[in-house]
Amino acid sequence: MHLWFPEKFGQPFAPLTSSAEMLGRYASKTQAVGVRLLADNSLRIVAPFGLDDLFSFRMVPNPALSNRPAHEAKAARAKAIWPELTIVPWPADTP
Repeated sequence: MHLWFPEKFGQPFAPLTSSAEMLGRYASKTQAVGVRLLADNSLRIVAPFGLDDLFSFRMVPNPALSNRPAHEAKAARAKAIWPELTIVPWPADTP
């Protein structure tokens, strides 16, 4: 990500130390969920913002990065599939 993100989005992107760390930078908090299959066949869920929005059918932006276009595009695609989805708009005071 840190290699191509600045060119594509015009802003710096600090290198990541893990895939789980990336979840905190997703454009939508709702989509920031990862699942890993462990050696004992159990699942480890990583959801830095919790799962409430996901189960409430609410898409919430994450202004950790200035990535409003990504949130809005993903929200529009999701809304087309799930019309009952509530889209929380990007905060007006952030780019």
